[in-house]
Amino acid sequence: MAPESSGATDRKSVLGIAWVAHKGAGADTGNKAEEFIKQLLPPEAFVMTDRLPDIILFMSGGSEQRAISLMQPEHPVLLLSIRGNNAYASATEVMAWMVNNKRFAMLADALDARESGLIDRWRQVAGAWHSLRGMRAGLIGSVSEWLVASNVPAGRLLEKFGVTLVEIPWNTLPDYKEQKPDPTLLNRFSSISTTGLVDASRVLTLLRQVVAMKSLSAIAVECFSLVQQRKVTACLALAQLNNEGLVAACEGDLASMAGMMLLKALTGSVPWMANTTRITENTLILSHCTAAFDLVTDIKLATHYETDCSLAVKGTIAASEVTVFRLSESLDRAFIVEGKVVSHPGMSDACRTQVEVELPSQALNLLKTQPLGNHLLMSPGKHAGFFRLACTYRGIMAIE
Repeated sequence: MAPESSGATDRKSVLGIAWVAHKGAGADTGNKAEEFIKQLLPPEAFVMTDRLPDIILFMSGGSEQRAISLMQPEHPVLLLSIRGNNAYASATEVMAWMVNNKRFAMLADALDARESGLIDRWRQVAGAWHSLRGMRAGLIGSVSEWLVASNVPAGRLLEKFGVTLVEIPWNTLPDYKEQKPDPTLLNRFSSISTTGLVDASRVLTLLRQVVAMKSLSAIAVECFSLVQQRKVTACLALAQLNNEGLVAACEGDLASMAGMMLLKALTGSVPWMANTTRITENTLILSHCTAAFDLVTDIKLATHYETDCSLAVKGTIAASEVTVFRLSESLDRAFIVEGKVVSHPGMSDACRTQVEVELPSQALNLLKTQPLGNHLLMSPGKHAGFFRLACTYRGIMAIE
């Protein structure tokens, strides 16, 4: 059976694997364990180690104390067992210990885990979280004043994601007007004669310089001051950066930026950050002006909705099945649900790119009664189980 999400194959990590057995196990048990693992994973995908293992393989009963000695707080472990030798019984006892001590682990028969794709998903999730550690993210400007539930403290982002937040006030940056227009946008829309494209391209040049200068893997841009004071938007620049795989959130939304970084690490693609625009009896309508170009078709350059100036992305979401995601401000809860695109509204009273998604009634009720914030992330494809595993791996609870 294929893993639920196959888009992150280049983000898989090399797994550390330990084996455990009873004290009287033969001297060749370690060799047998390694040969068994080779049935589950290619040689380049794992190393045998006793230090912070990602997987513990139970070779027999009587191995509980040894397994527990390998555990470290905050480090999730997949508990696998061979068949027979009381191995699964031992792994079950250790799983109970993990639950009692509020540690996260998963338990499975090793061959079943290979067949179901669990081992592959575990490798993808571990690789995604490992890849985030050491990254730097920039907050350009400040969190927009209306985002009262989206200001992730820098210490929390570092603790939960291993990501360092760098604050970059607008007044420390050069004037975008002094920049050469980035050719990427000019070439992309070379057939369109649109006022404002050159200035939008200058904003992209400026943001690229900030990313390079500060060694950033993600940015959250407080863009309304730019459009209000200088009559230019960052919408096209953010869309282009997201299209290239660099996470670029708007409105200085740090909760969305964190979620975008996680989903990018898991799937390889940056999700669309959008407003919760309307909830009907069966559907959610999302809208925003910064959709990455690869996520939409029939792209047009409209004005920015709230100010009716400069440029924004107006396109048709190409996906038919999507996963909607959101992290809480404290990065300890997540909203995760799969949905089906049912229409592409053309409302005049909402941001330019719009989509209507059919969702289960329970999910719609959560958005009404327990929303984690206005902005939601939409990722093409069905990934709910995969995203839940990734969240649970770091102690993030999916609300239900």
